[in-house]
Amino acid sequence: MNNYKTSKQPSDMKVLILFTLWSFIIQLFLSNDSPLFWLAHRVDSAWFFMEGKAFLYGMRPYVEFTDFKGPLIWLFYGIGWLISPLNYHGMYVVSGVFYALTLFFNYKTAMIFLRDNRLSMAATLPMIFVYFFPWFHFETRSEDLMLLFIAISLYALFKRIYAEERNDVADFLMLGGCFTTLVMMKYNIAAAQGVIVLIALWDQYKNKRGLAKPFLWMIAISVVIVAPFIIYFIMTDTLGAFFHNYFVLAYETVTNENSDSPSYMQDLAGILEDYRKIVFIAVVFLSGMLLSLRLKQYKLVPVTIALLFIAISTRHNVWDYYYGVCYIFILYLLIAVLLIYNQRARWACFGLLSAYIICSCLYGNLIVGELRQNTIFTHNDDREAFQAISDVMKDVDHPRLLSYECQEFGFGVMYGALPAGDQFAYPNGGTPAMIRDHRKILTDRKADFVVTYCRENQADKHQVLRDIEANGYELRLKRTYLNLPFYIYEKKK
Repeated sequence: MNNYKTSKQPSDMKVLILFTLWSFIIQLFLSNDSPLFWLAHRVDSAWFFMEGKAFLYGMRPYVEFTDFKGPLIWLFYGIGWLISPLNYHGMYVVSGVFYALTLFFNYKTAMIFLRDNRLSMAATLPMIFVYFFPWFHFETRSEDLMLLFIAISLYALFKRIYAEERNDVADFLMLGGCFTTLVMMKYNIAAAQGVIVLIALWDQYKNKRGLAKPFLWMIAISVVIVAPFIIYFIMTDTLGAFFHNYFVLAYETVTNENSDSPSYMQDLAGILEDYRKIVFIAVVFLSGMLLSLRLKQYKLVPVTIALLFIAISTRHNVWDYYYGVCYIFILYLLIAVLLIYNQRARWACFGLLSAYIICSCLYGNLIVGELRQNTIFTHNDDREAFQAISDVMKDVDHPRLLSYECQEFGFGVMYGALPAGDQFAYPNGGTPAMIRDHRKILTDRKADFVVTYCRENQADKHQVLRDIEANGYELRLKRTYLNLPFYIYEKKK
């Protein structure tokens, strides 16, 4: 499949500008970070935003605030905070750039198989709706940011083995750089991407091109990416905490959250209990197999990579959004449809498929999904409750906030709240030591404000309210938000 460029192919810069406009326009309506949506109805994105803010504000990661993601997640969210400190609009800018680049590399990948810029553009444009398809997507999470590095890796590999365009320096810099970046974001996804690197190395060996230099290039780019963080961790005396929290406790929390530590057969049962997962995996598998029929070598590589990512995302799958990184493989389906020889059948199938993807995405997000409850034009009880709880903190500069025995919901965003301590929100699947650290923030009175929730019939949670008051906090407000009675306490002077 060499010589895939056409004489009328637009320049990469023009294509990138088009995808940038496309990314920002579509996300304006589908991303809850956009200016059309408000601050409420968030969980993970509120958590990451708090951490990104703390990171660039100067708090020590893994010591003064803690989560079980790599520091690059916080850096990207911190950039969003720098752009727009009191809302999530900065993340709209960050994710707009990320998705534009993801689409660009989707397009470059499609060109390898379709060898026509119009068909490749057609295959790529609907992908933005795939990435926001409501089955496994609600808000911007780490999975969204990781898509770019998976897209680059697929392009670098497929260019080598299918277009037979091999540039060892550029290709292995991309592959090694993406692997290291993913390690510094969420290492289980890096493990899946590592297979892409191994296939590229096998192709290098098979073609007698030598392995020493590719390894050197990958090591070099890895050092460039990691060294600034290692130096920073050493300077802030957080290197040991980084390794322990990210590489040890992260795994423990995931297995603890699935308290029975499910076996592979139980993971499989989790798929069979959800028709969405069955349909999604079947579509990816069949699309990969259809694509393989057009390949002369490495026929099963595309589908094998996709199924490996799905398998990694299935293992200890606590939340469905883990499958978000696998959405990228729907590109196989769009490419396979556009490879149909009969022109009329090709465009009929492509039109129906694109219409289904777009309509389902818009319907699932804006008509029946949670986005409809959180526009800037929406006035409802949840919005009023979120505003009222947040306003309690308005007179304190950068208040220290503890979400006690509950998740971080972003109540302090509009007033620049910072984490009150390492475990500033309840760690799902946390070890006993982590739970003690979480509760110690309360007993040490590090927080200016404490937020929690407690249903009237939750007798075990009533003790939580008594504990907060016993440690020198007074109730400022009680409001119902997301059908839960939330309480916000302020530290007594």
